[in-house]
Amino acid sequence: MKERQRWRAEEDAILRAYVKQYGPREWNLVSQRMNVGLERDAKSCLERWKNYLKPGIKKGSLTEEEQRLVIHLQSKHGNKWKKIAAEVPGRTAKRLGKWWEVFKEKQQRELKESNKISSTPIEPGKYDRILESFAEKLVKQRPVTPLLMASPLLPPWLASSNNTSSPSVALSLSPSTLTAAPPTPWVQIERGVPENTLGLVNAQQNVTNSQQNLFGELVECCREIEEGYQAWVSHKKEAAWRLKRVELQLDSEKACRRKEKIEEIESKVRELREEQKLALERIEAECWEQLLVVRRDAESKEQKLAELWSAKHAALSKLIRQMTGHH
Repeated sequence: MKERQRWRAEEDAILRAYVKQYGPREWNLVSQRMNVGLERDAKSCLERWKNYLKPGIKKGSLTEEEQRLVIHLQSKHGNKWKKIAAEVPGRTAKRLGKWWEVFKEKQQRELKESNKISSTPIEPGKYDRILESFAEKLVKQRPVTPLLMASPLLPPWLASSNNTSSPSVALSLSPSTLTAAPPTPWVQIERGVPENTLGLVNAQQNVTNSQQNLFGELVECCREIEEGYQAWVSHKKEAAWRLKRVELQLDSEKACRRKEKIEEIESKVRELREEQKLALERIEAECWEQLLVVRRDAESKEQKLAELWSAKHAALSKLIRQMTGHH
């Protein structure tokens, strides 16, 4: 159970001191060399150093540029996180793999939500009550007389412009007070029912039927509008998600190209430095050769001067001996 516990600050300090003294190797000898009871195995010490304590490792969330770079590298190399981590400085393979899993789950969740919204069926009768109340208000606000007088199906005596009385007044009039109207062929007179009453009833039924047809068309139109709105919302969300993915890919492409450009410039700088180094070495070698030539010339001249001096010294010594011999 000790292996599953969190690392303490004292244990991290022991690992740092061990690496500073012995280097990042032979992790099984940490307790022995540091004279402490560190109850961690070699693998745990290695993972702790490699993923958390190693100098240069960045902590915290990935920046936007790092995210774009990881997305581009993952599309290029797949889930080879060690290879990807080698191109993302300061981030370990374990950290990048965890971030990718969270990012992928988030994208899948957003895609499912957008598909769920687009596939949600419209509940039947959801707006029927609203439309019915709207229709009732429309009927109450609209007078019946203009509809009846404007209807082409009304009999001539009711559609006459001189008759301005309401339907209730027309119904209260007796047949003797009304002028005789020419018979209409489309009205079937039943036994015991006056002709004017049948015409008014038929006209009202026609108006009611036309209003019902209008309400049906209005309901259907509202449903079509709602379906179109839901489809537009889902399409907008999907388009926004796709646009975000494209922007991330473009940013990752830009970051990758920028990195490649920087690497190319750095390689050229290294080549120039190598050329400069070779040129300096060549110049130094030429200088040493010239120095050796000058030194050899100086030594030969010095030898000749020494021989000349010795010859003159011998001649002078001989002259001195001769002069002393005569005396």
